[in-house]
Order: sequence, then structure tokens, then C-alpha cells
Amino acid sequence: KIPILRTIYSAIGQMTQSFTKSSKEESSVVLLEYPRKGIWAVGFATGDNKGVISDKVKEELINVFLPTTPNPTSGFLLMVPKKELIYLDVTFEQASKFIVSAGTSDMN
Repeated sequence: KIPILRTIYSAIGQMTQSFTKSSKEESSVVLLEYPRKGIWAVGFATGDNKGVISDKVKEELINVFLPTTPNPTSGFLLMVPKKELIYLDVTFEQASKFIVSAGTSDMN
């Protein structure tokens, strides 16, 4: 009944539908060094970057949505070299809970 929580809950539901996969494909949850080396962030791989951007940088890029805490509906779109990503064996829901809780819950 609290408006801001309803908005966040609704947005998380929409993101869950977008990012979860019904088959046993590779997880979309990734770990990347951001905003600099040695600092780690959890993000969501949304797909391969094909077209003019990856052609210009001449590298295989993955589009990554990096959500912000505590509102994961806002964030950054990053185009990250595939070789710099670590795919995590966790669900979208586990990663979302970790992000929304500002890291106070585990991703087990």
C-alpha cells in the first residue's frame, strides 16, 4: 500500500520477467569490475551487442544493465567486453534481493 514500495515491487516483477530464462541457459547474472579495477559490481547481461558499436571497437561486447541500490529499476547500460565478465551461478531473484538489500542478504 506504500506507493514507492509498490512502484519498486512492480518494476522488479517486470525486470524478473525480462531477465529470467525458462530453459537451462547460462545465467544472466554477471560480476564485473566497475567503476574501476578491484571494485566489483553485480549486473545483468541483457544480450550480445551487435552492430555499429561492437564493429567500431572490434571486440565482442555484452550489454549489461547495472542496477542501482536500493532502486534496481534505475541503473546504467554498459557495453562490456565478454572476456571481462564473470557469469554467476545464481538466479535473477537472488541477485535482485542482494542489490535491493544493499548487500545485507547473501546470494546463496
